[in-house]
Amino acid sequence: MIISLIIIGIIFGGVGTMILVANPYEPSKIAVVVMSPGFGDMSFADNVLEGMNELAGDISVQYYIPDELPTTVTEAQQELESLATLGIYDIILAIGAEMAPAVQTVATLHPTQKFGIIGADIPLDNVASSVFASEQSGFLGGVVAAFLASEQPYYGSEVGFEGEIGILAAQEDDPELLPMINGFIQGVQAANATYNLSVTITDINYIGSWNNTAQAQIITELMFGSGISLIFAPVRASMPGVRAGMIAAEAAFSPLEIGRMPLVIAAEGDQDYFGTVDPDIPIAPSWIATSTLARTDLAFYDIVNKTMWNEFPSNELLEYNLMNGGVNITEFQYSSTYMTEEMIAALVFYRDWIVNNPSLVIP
Repeated sequence: MIISLIIIGIIFGGVGTMILVANPYEPSKIAVVVMSPGFGDMSFADNVLEGMNELAGDISVQYYIPDELPTTVTEAQQELESLATLGIYDIILAIGAEMAPAVQTVATLHPTQKFGIIGADIPLDNVASSVFASEQSGFLGGVVAAFLASEQPYYGSEVGFEGEIGILAAQEDDPELLPMINGFIQGVQAANATYNLSVTITDINYIGSWNNTAQAQIITELMFGSGISLIFAPVRASMPGVRAGMIAAEAAFSPLEIGRMPLVIAAEGDQDYFGTVDPDIPIAPSWIATSTLARTDLAFYDIVNKTMWNEFPSNELLEYNLMNGGVNITEFQYSSTYMTEEMIAALVFYRDWIVNNPSLVIP
């Protein structure tokens, strides 16, 4: 008799979310804890979900995701403590650097329980850690931004705009956000210096939350209305607000602003489709020129797969960067029509340079 591995389905209930897999053997039990808003953030957590689905196609697994997602680090610690106390999970995965203090505390109290964290380094024998060189992908995003903001048609010079880049971020002093933003700024500065561009970067605007679409729309519209040529938007679940702000801004552009586009560079996940006229059926062009990527799906797959094969990366830091494909920018699937040959050549140059100079000191 041939027995096949079949994903049965996803069940939403009061005790949590389970993804069950039919198999003649006992499936591995994996708990996944993510802070609110959780999956659906269009980037960091959703990329992890891709890794979960890929792993489920290769290994018999049973996932548990708490139905009530923690909204604070204290709640996250309580959830992790509850899961560890059960003692039934092969590994408990935490998603996001903000959960590092909670994982540190609970993993110390439960030394025989295996943990993994995506986005932070916790030096404990029962924790596998992973981090991303987001400053590298941010740098390349900054190079793209500098070239696009310097192109006259996109900033509407007819009414006096001079190529300004704005940054709209979710939260101030976020440990995952700052390196990427700093890398982005360095990329703009490097392109300015090397290719004689003259774009400027305005002060950073903060939404104050990873999930506030209304505020994201208001700020996005105001930024484009004030003359910003392009916005770098690491905002995760607030991205629908950025899209709404782009649509409103474009509608408000004056007839003199011929060719002006409300261009955006997204962050942490492939969101290029979201800048097209219909995201459900994406067709070029897209107002999202490119997205910086953090392959959290790779980190999830690597940590859990090694654990299942009795090769748990104890006290090991898995690092993802441009060299190993763990970070990058997207390939202009919907924006190639306004990518110049000079810009592409610059990206190739800077990619090779970053691989050989990962500290990101501007040449």
